[in-house]
Amino acid sequence: MREKVNGVQLYYYKLGKGTPLLLLHGHHLDGGMFDKIVSPLSFYYTVYVLDMRGHGLSEGDSAEHYQTEVEDVSAFIKQLGIEGCYCFGFDAGGLVAMMLASQKQHIFKKLMVAGVFVNGAGIRSYHYLTEGMLRFLRLDRDSRVELTESFMSEDSLKRIVIPMLCVVGEKDWVKIEHVRWYSQIIPDARLVLMPRQTHNSYAVKSLKLLDLMEDFFK
Repeated sequence: MREKVNGVQLYYYKLGKGTPLLLLHGHHLDGGMFDKIVSPLSFYYTVYVLDMRGHGLSEGDSAEHYQTEVEDVSAFIKQLGIEGCYCFGFDAGGLVAMMLASQKQHIFKKLMVAGVFVNGAGIRSYHYLTEGMLRFLRLDRDSRVELTESFMSEDSLKRIVIPMLCVVGEKDWVKIEHVRWYSQIIPDARLVLMPRQTHNSYAVKSLKLLDLMEDFFK
């Protein structure tokens, strides 16, 4: 299905019945990252899987700013009438969801994010100096946005008032201590560590988060 949002046709699909659950993919990915987990989630929720602008089957170019994606997701939720939905966001999709939850405090009922950093101190140096910079130098827009605009102030983090789960892999290039830090600033958040997992292994085309999601969103 398609929904015209802020002048761009965004592709999404939905499956299941029950409370709406919105899944937001990371940069350099699309909604296909959730292929394995959508069907089992659909027994409990109406699952909405959105391709952000310039990704997957959605039209347009990748956003030049995170705020554009924030406004896209906000408008998408309003137009489909799913305010108060649950939300899971991975990587940049998680940061977009956090920014939106800070700006519109009750647009989500609960928010779960994985593999998210909220400032430059949250990235392990090897990732920044290798993959991140190489993509940046190739003028990869997703990487440029991530490396220049991934920032939330402590005040903006404190404005996230809904229950929140902050997940990170034990071997993630996002620092565990960084996720612990911001999860302690958010009023109703807690940290979950995924043992032996890298950045993508537990979230991309994986069922490893299924039990955690069902328990948190129930």
